[in-house]
Amino acid sequence: MTLDRYLIREVAGPFLLGLSGLTCIFLVNQLMRLSDLFVGRGVGLGTLAQVLGVLLPPFLLITLPAAVLLSGLVAFSRLSADSEFIAMRASGLSFLRLMRPVMVFAALIAIVALALGLWAQPWGKGKLKHLAMEAIRDHAGLAITPGTFTDLFGNVVVFAEEASGDGRLQNIFISDERDPDNTLLVTARDGALVQAPDRNQIGLHLTGGEIYRQSNSVQRVQFDSYDVKLTIAASSKKVLSWPELQAEIARRKAAGEPQGRLLQLALDHTRNVTFGVACFLLGVLGPALGIHSIRSGRMGGFLQGVGVMLAYYMLINIAQTLVMNERVPIMVGAWLPNTVVAIATLYALIQAHRERPLLPSIPGLRRRQ
Repeated sequence: MTLDRYLIREVAGPFLLGLSGLTCIFLVNQLMRLSDLFVGRGVGLGTLAQVLGVLLPPFLLITLPAAVLLSGLVAFSRLSADSEFIAMRASGLSFLRLMRPVMVFAALIAIVALALGLWAQPWGKGKLKHLAMEAIRDHAGLAITPGTFTDLFGNVVVFAEEASGDGRLQNIFISDERDPDNTLLVTARDGALVQAPDRNQIGLHLTGGEIYRQSNSVQRVQFDSYDVKLTIAASSKKVLSWPELQAEIARRKAAGEPQGRLLQLALDHTRNVTFGVACFLLGVLGPALGIHSIRSGRMGGFLQGVGVMLAYYMLINIAQTLVMNERVPIMVGAWLPNTVVAIATLYALIQAHRERPLLPSIPGLRRRQ
């Protein structure tokens, strides 16, 4: 229908503009972080471009909800400001009828977001791990970032106070938990990363250090030279179901992995779904808010959208804090922001359909104005 196509065009334009703008902001920020890490250490721009490409799915998963909210807000704010919405209502079209193509549009975006979260993002993580292995094979110095705990090697965590592009390290600390019954803590004054024949491994040659072996008692051994073989942890591209994730968390918990990391793993898994659902809810909420921006137009709709997204991400942070502090179950914390948005969306739709303001008027306020 002509009206449906018109409304789709009205929301599609701001959506594409907002999505491209927000994604570019994330990419530029990431590019600034990666430029020194890659180009400054001898890795070519081709590898850098591939890394940015596989980072797109998680970026889009964050920017899609904001873009679909802004598209509805901006489009319907413009329709209200130009009195087009009033003309449509005068011709007998209800607000819910006008929302039909917008809901279809929001549902399509939600499906795309779910596909990104459930399939594209796990693929991206596996591809990023592959690119990291390829880069480290050619440039061993990339394996360690100075001043950062590196957990690229599974149950081996490496820290170096200083690291150069050619793989030389200084003031090194290593936690080796590959054997739970024989945990090793290694410190060394100097070290050097060397290439290994196996593409999934690199060698670390240490000089001037100590080994603390913890079994039944703590043993301390000094060394002049010590070699460590580091294996880059494999990344599974399999998407875990919730029962499988629970089993994986139980396995890691039994292995002694910190509770905070386990909770974060569960939250990240559920967000692959909750962000997709949020796209639909925010896509419906946008027009319901936009029709009330009669005087503010597109700019007013944009500012409203920014405020709503800030509130939404604040809810996500609050829910995450509650989960990490074990105040609420994981599923409650994961779905709390979307529950709040769903209630707000239903209320805004009812008010818009009944042609009532979002907030009740205060008696006497208009007379004082």
